[in-house]
Amino acid sequence: MNARTLRRPLLRLSIPAAALLAVWAPPAAQASCGAASCNLLNDRFALGTWDRLGWSVDLRYESLTQDRLREGTHAISADDLPEDEEAVERHTRNQTLVTTLDYAVSPQWSFALRVPTLHRDHAHDLIDEDTGALGAHEQWRFSRVGDVQALVRWQAPAAPQSDVGWALAGGLKLATGSHSVANGDGSVAERALQPGTGTTDLIVGASARWVLGLADALTLQATATHALAERAGYRPGNRVDLSAGWSHAMSPVWSLMLQANYSQRARDSGEEAEPELSGSRTLNLSPGVSVAAGHDDLVYAVVQAPVYQQVNGIQLVPRYSLAFGWTHSF
Repeated sequence: MNARTLRRPLLRLSIPAAALLAVWAPPAAQASCGAASCNLLNDRFALGTWDRLGWSVDLRYESLTQDRLREGTHAISADDLPEDEEAVERHTRNQTLVTTLDYAVSPQWSFALRVPTLHRDHAHDLIDEDTGALGAHEQWRFSRVGDVQALVRWQAPAAPQSDVGWALAGGLKLATGSHSVANGDGSVAERALQPGTGTTDLIVGASARWVLGLADALTLQATATHALAERAGYRPGNRVDLSAGWSHAMSPVWSLMLQANYSQRARDSGEEAEPELSGSRTLNLSPGVSVAAGHDDLVYAVVQAPVYQQVNGIQLVPRYSLAFGWTHSF
């Protein structure tokens, strides 16, 4: 029995924590109104179960409230807004259930379908252009299915005695979410706030995973997202995501995890876009814990906290976000 075989039992239990450290399906863009989601994902590569054929499902609930105004890298208040500002953005509350269905057809190939169902509550106060006083209060509340993602991953065959693995991934974000949601007064929400962008986006990524000792694993990942064409006067900006994550098995049942994610989003474009109020650079740290509930089930909880936020113009940003999930293999 070699060293790699000896370390495999604990490693199989530590990798579920690393599942949360894989980010090849990036978050929704931060925009002036603050439509966003957590950038956490379970997949078979990070999970270490690419040689387990068949189905798995992941259900993840995310809660993220964007209620802080930021200009550049500085937090500001409503009193700091320029005189020509049209509205005071108050908040965008996002609650999302992300359902991911994964099927591994071989140790190298797997396919996934990711369906976000979101509830969004956004409010702002208009500013009277003549007096500068606060005017009408506008609000949008809706629950809709967002843009579905269809993804495929190729896992490189494992070399004998190797503790390093790597994979390539890609797919499409489909234009399934509505981009014309209106409130009770008939006012259509701005495009960055809508449940869907209206565009089909190409997603490509690469990742690598290292086994470190008996109970630790390190995951690195890079992803790029590009809208293939403009839709109804709107095209979301290109996005690049870089991620590094570590997991440690404290016991055969539960594990600790930590990830760092850097995201860079270019400005949106098109007649319906607000390029001066879109685009950002963010760095988040995400500590969490996972618990193995039997051989086929895993539950987890993660807190994501920003350590650096730089936005174009004035945008709403979050103080933190929460994610709770359950993964089951069939």
